[in-house]
Amino acid sequence: MPPGDPLAAFTVELEEIRAKAAAAQETLRSASASVQSPDGAVSVTVGPSGVLQDLRFGPRAYERPPQALSGLVLQLIGKAQQKVSAQVADAFSGMVGESSAARELLDEFLPAPEPEAGPPPGKSDVFMPEQEAEERPPRPPHRPPPPPPQQQGPPRRRPRPAPDEDDGESNPW
Repeated sequence: MPPGDPLAAFTVELEEIRAKAAAAQETLRSASASVQSPDGAVSVTVGPSGVLQDLRFGPRAYERPPQALSGLVLQLIGKAQQKVSAQVADAFSGMVGESSAARELLDEFLPAPEPEAGPPPGKSDVFMPEQEAEERPPRPPHRPPPPPPQQQGPPRRRPRPAPDEDDGESNPW
């Protein structure tokens, strides 16, 4: 390639762009992230678009109350989506540059990192019925149902309206 040949330089640059695009495309196809809870109760895997691909429950999952389990699942899905979003963003960074306007725009749409949230203070991850009972609002006091209304005698009927004066029609009713 001659040193001053702009067409040759453009061809080389175009081949580099194609190689970066092919690498980014492969990264996008294979991007996934798996996250597991520290105790192994739940593990999730999401694909490149952040869609849940796999959800598994370990034996410890059944020790949790349903609300705590669903909260853990959602938390892990969020973490996995954040990881896969970072993979996708990195794939584009190779093409557009780490500090480009396109990367800044992409970063605006990535999920924000979620703060590490531990269990609420004084709560256990193990299901305890008395703990669940403490979380429920108190039951209203028991009141007996009101007695049914008593009917006295036969039901009343509305009196028939007085027949109108003859209005010229012959209506038998």
